Amino acid sequence: MQAYHELVWNIFTNIPFFRVGVLLGVFLTIILVVIFAGKKNRDERGWKILGKASVISFTYLVIMINIIAKTTGHMEIVITEPGYLFYSCMLQWLYDTVISIEIIAIAIFRITE
Repeated sequence: MQAYHELVWNIFTNIPFFRVGVLLGVFLTIILVVIFAGKKNRDERGWKILGKASVISFTYLVIMINIIAKTTGHMEIVITEPGYLFYSCMLQWLYDTVISIEIIAIAIFRITE
């Protein structure tokens, strides 16, 4: 288990990994804002699709927050003080994955309905 904690620590304290996450987050946020502002989302069908996709991404967020809390709660064995870079990188990638799931769910619901 200690090797897992060290792997997580090494990934989320990597500054280039954090910068990629920030750029990806900006890009995905712009895409999501464009999707929300589109004409297709102004009717009831569009709101229904956005609602379903939001429930899916929110469920993922709740599950991942619990996994992260459980994982980082036991990391004191390996790391004495998880710092700003560790938590900001982890939260940035959590945000990126939530937004990605939202966009993918919207695309799938649009195709299937």
